[in-house]
Amino acid sequence: MADDASVKISKDKWRKELRPLRRETEDNLEKKVVTALATFLQDKHGLFLFYRPMSNEVGLDRLAEEVGWERFVTTRTPRSGPLTVHPANSTAETHRYGFLQPVENSPISDLAEVSVALVPALAFDRAGTRLGHGLGYFDELLSRMPDNCLRVGVTIEAFIFDELPAEPHDISMTHLATELGVRPVSKSVC
Repeated sequence: MADDASVKISKDKWRKELRPLRRETEDNLEKKVVTALATFLQDKHGLFLFYRPMSNEVGLDRLAEEVGWERFVTTRTPRSGPLTVHPANSTAETHRYGFLQPVENSPISDLAEVSVALVPALAFDRAGTRLGHGLGYFDELLSRMPDNCLRVGVTIEAFIFDELPAEPHDISMTHLATELGVRPVSKSVC
């Protein structure tokens, strides 16, 4: 097993290679991902955590429009400390990285009510390992989610790999959502 320093170097190498490849998702692929997620969420209860996308992430606003904004909560990145979670239909402002987030004094949502977390990343692997942007915000947030909360990695097929490096604090996904549909992750990757 690799030590923590070599895993971090490996993750940084993956990020350096993947960032230039990530472009705005083609509209037809995004529509297919949203359609797959809408079908997946039909029989789910509780609140759905989603993200407001950066320019290179699959956008999910259409999903909230289709399912109903009141079913969704989203994150706010504070100046310091962990992500906070708020109703998705809260008044929004633009974060310095270009994505929308609830304004500072928006009501806080109860994480215990979240049944499905829709999670962005640079890439995922078939076992549900997530390669994020390297700041650890989502892993920390996911560690506070209810144990029975489904964690769905949202991407396109081109950014799912056989295996990515992982550290002990990384939180794995239970499902992956792409233009081909939503599927449980494979725990037996060769």
